[in-house]
Amino acid sequence: MAAAAALLLGTAELALQDGPLRLPETFLVPFAAGGVLTVWLDGCLALWPRAAWESLADRLLALPLSVSDARAFARLVFASAVEFRSPAEVAIPATHRRPADLDDRLVLVGAGAHAEIWSPDRWLEVSRRSLDELSLPIAV
Repeated sequence: MAAAAALLLGTAELALQDGPLRLPETFLVPFAAGGVLTVWLDGCLALWPRAAWESLADRLLALPLSVSDARAFARLVFASAVEFRSPAEVAIPATHRRPADLDDRLVLVGAGAHAEIWSPDRWLEVSRRSLDELSLPIAV
């Protein structure tokens, strides 16, 4: 679990240019040692600080090999993983831009232990839901 000081919080709308993405100041510290970009759930991309990536990778490796969907989920996340060494140089390959529907703008969303990259249209749709509409496990 992420320490409160390392939590990724807030949102920022950024221009997506041909070169690498530079994360805003509020997102720099957790990514000081770099991180990993992956495809993620709900049509977004995820940026994982090193420690969060290692935790996720351990959980993916622990999924049961006898379950087809578990194998496929782990395979897709690992196959999409792209390391970056600096929060000033996060390359977003075309292979990741297309499924996330990214064009010239993106919304960077703090999601606790990781950050998510959304197309503005998808983020608008997702963020319109109220917390009361969501069903969560009792343990939350």
